[in-house]
Amino acid sequence: MNDVEIDKIFSNVASELIKDSIKGAWEKTKIFFKDLDAKASMEYGRAYENYLKSTEIKYGKIKTLIYRRVPKELYSFYECTGVSYNGNTIDTSSINDLINVGNKIIITGTGGIGKSILFKHLFLNTIKETCLIPILIELRSLNSIDIKDISLYDVIYQSLVDNGFKLEEKYFKYSMEQGGYVVLLDGYDELNREKTVKVTKEIRELSSRYSENKYIVSSRPTPEFIGWNDFAEMTTLKLTKKQALSLITKIEFEENIKKKFYKELDENLYNKFKSFASNPLLLTIMLLTFENHASIPDRINDFYEQAFITLFNEHDATKGAFVRDIRTGLGCEEFKLIFSHLCFKSYFQDVFEFTESNLHKYIKDAKERANINRFKIEDFQDDLTGSVCMLVKEGLNYRFSHRSFQEYFAAWYTCKLTDDIQKNLLTKWMKESNSVIRDSYFTMLHNMQSEKVNKIILGPALKQLKNEYVKYGYTMELLSRLSDGVFVNIHYSGEIDDPNIDFSLSLRIKNKYLCYALILTCRLNEYSYELNNKEISAIAEKLNDIRKEEDIENGYLSFKKAVDHVGKDNLLMSLEWINKQILFGLSILEKYTTNTANRKKKVSSILDEL
Repeated sequence: MNDVEIDKIFSNVASELIKDSIKGAWEKTKIFFKDLDAKASMEYGRAYENYLKSTEIKYGKIKTLIYRRVPKELYSFYECTGVSYNGNTIDTSSINDLINVGNKIIITGTGGIGKSILFKHLFLNTIKETCLIPILIELRSLNSIDIKDISLYDVIYQSLVDNGFKLEEKYFKYSMEQGGYVVLLDGYDELNREKTVKVTKEIRELSSRYSENKYIVSSRPTPEFIGWNDFAEMTTLKLTKKQALSLITKIEFEENIKKKFYKELDENLYNKFKSFASNPLLLTIMLLTFENHASIPDRINDFYEQAFITLFNEHDATKGAFVRDIRTGLGCEEFKLIFSHLCFKSYFQDVFEFTESNLHKYIKDAKERANINRFKIEDFQDDLTGSVCMLVKEGLNYRFSHRSFQEYFAAWYTCKLTDDIQKNLLTKWMKESNSVIRDSYFTMLHNMQSEKVNKIILGPALKQLKNEYVKYGYTMELLSRLSDGVFVNIHYSGEIDDPNIDFSLSLRIKNKYLCYALILTCRLNEYSYELNNKEISAIAEKLNDIRKEEDIENGYLSFKKAVDHVGKDNLLMSLEWINKQILFGLSILEKYTTNTANRKKKVSSILDEL
């Protein structure tokens, strides 16, 4: 029996186990409800079973880049990677190992690492291994609700009702009070920025009011979680070489190509391209591109470019022939131009999901902007979902097959804009958006035009920072102009039962423009970060004790309160890392200022500098 047959058997067994769990689920769950007579209990039992059947169908099968036309059983290819917490690895194959840590959990991970699939697994596993009621809310769905109308309590209740568990509200409230739920909130980073504050408040208040439930939030890494002191933050782990090979074995693909790729991955590709091969999405793209390209590019930008070309010029393995089914009749470059404009506009408008009419507006706008009119909007929509697989249709809405494609093509289109437009747009964006340092957009843009990013986009902010630094030096006055206080960060290592705890301080950002520009400058130009020392850790630990004793709101201390307890010199010493980063940023500014070509120089002299 080969590996594929074994995996199919495992998938069927896993599915049957979930179905068996559904049959007896109500008997375990009804302890969270009160005053139900025999008739009501039977009715709610049937309703709950319908809810689980409905959601098991909804989350038990998914579409991916490989399985883009017919959804596949999740457990036929799911690879459980685990999460890191307190310096240890927690196995996520059972949700009990997660919720044993605490009732409030954040799981962060980079794009494509598999957070959404993990949450679908946790939903199904809750049915199988606990008496709790699972609820999965994709937070991007809140983007369509007016801020004043957003109520997470109502959204959770409506999700139960819409999926067949038609509870009276009084029973829902009681079961929430009793802690009957695992609430999975997926995609915090996909919230529109104007909704973030409201949704954050809703999550924090709901999880405090109904604290007996289990709350798990997923997101890309973001500094916004620093103040969530009652949530344990975990990090999704990347695929090990063994897991990457296992995933390739499970994927249904043309066998000859898969065998060759498996061999190359085992002997060479995983070690050489670990940043790609350890990410489930990028590993899948590696497989897709493997047949058409003799090598895998080193840079993420080139990697996405190859992936798009491969998907545009798809090789249909089931027919053994080259198939090009592009309804619009557009060439690859024309199609990319239209799609990149759609990505660019939607990305900067915080739109990650489209209604059909909204999608048509974006395509129409891109079509007119590019002055390419020989295709129908409906055909382009069909190509995006059916032929090129950049979008996936879920119910009545459309979303990107993965947001990293949106970020890549948004960056690609940005490069086509004039310097003045780029500077104006990105300067304002750094002042307004919270996703600037969270997403991969700037990394991809910097890979495409590093000098321009450093000089015309980050440079003006660094000049302002230099003026502040010359005027104030590294002082509390300078820090007060950049931020309005400090957070205490707690780092764990060692065993879960006996961790080694280290403390450090970070700034609560006030001036987004200058702080984000500095963070990006350091990140994009490969600044070497230093480890904390014991003296700094001791000062930060003292401030953490003050924060806990005084139960300070939002989890951060003002500079005045911090200075009162540890002194100005000690606080500055503990935040010396910001001084070092500023000096690094100013060195980058100096580099790109002195290298500016003088208009009066001869052509040969200018060319020597380029």
